[in-house]
Amino acid sequence: MREAPDGTYPDGIDWVLWSGTLGLSSPLEHRIDAAVAGGFHRMSISPLDVALAEEAGTKPQDLGGRLRDAGLGVVLDGFMNWHEGEPIPAARSVAFTADEVLRMCEALPAEALTVFSRPTCDLPLAEVAASFGRLCDRAADLGTRVQLEFLAMMAISDLPGAAAVTAAADRANGGLVLDTWHFFRGNPDYAALEALPGGRIFTVQVSDGGAEPRGSVAQDTFHRLLPGDGCFDLPRLFRALDRIGALGSLGPEVISPATAAMAPNEAAQLARDRVQALINEMSGTATEVE
Repeated sequence: MREAPDGTYPDGIDWVLWSGTLGLSSPLEHRIDAAVAGGFHRMSISPLDVALAEEAGTKPQDLGGRLRDAGLGVVLDGFMNWHEGEPIPAARSVAFTADEVLRMCEALPAEALTVFSRPTCDLPLAEVAASFGRLCDRAADLGTRVQLEFLAMMAISDLPGAAAVTAAADRANGGLVLDTWHFFRGNPDYAALEALPGGRIFTVQVSDGGAEPRGSVAQDTFHRLLPGDGCFDLPRLFRALDRIGALGSLGPEVISPATAAMAPNEAAQLARDRVQALINEMSGTATEVE
């Protein structure tokens, strides 16, 4: 990790390259090269990335070593089957078990694990929070944080719902992902946001969106826009996040055919520049971003 001697990042921000910006199935080597060239500190990979790499002959510990050698920390991103209830019959990408995912966390090793709920869940809050707490406890033994992401089309669909789970679980290594796309496409509850301790938000994923969804919300999530190209009030959101001290870790997650079609280094740098422009605007610093 490229850190200052005191353990902080040189610009005060832990920059994460969320791999969807380059295409969710883009080659891992291209993502790693783009993350390094763009000055990112961490990079997300999915459990499916890890499984496919292993099937191709690269063990998880070797994949993690490749990322560390490049100066990148690992975020394992996208685990669904962590709470009680019937697992949904779905694509392989979300079919992994807790045992499988935690083995990956240990082997890589992963600094953080992103989880989200299934589309429906009839369990009471206390039971969901208990499941989250148990996962946090198992991950803590591996040195891994667990970050719950609310998704507008899933059972835990907004910030108040996700915050209630993490608060009830009350684990030091359990927190939240705030994805700007899901915040605005779901329930943009600023009161709930400003009531949070900033340390509860472990990281922020940044993208923009059009005035209306393109198709369903589930379809539109794959047609995100670069920050500044849509109509989300990202400056207001960034000011709110800054007020509670929740802008320590962030990065672009622009899942879009447009960015996936770009050269990986170009997409990563452009997306980071757009996020940086938001930070500069919030702080009153003029900058010019192409």
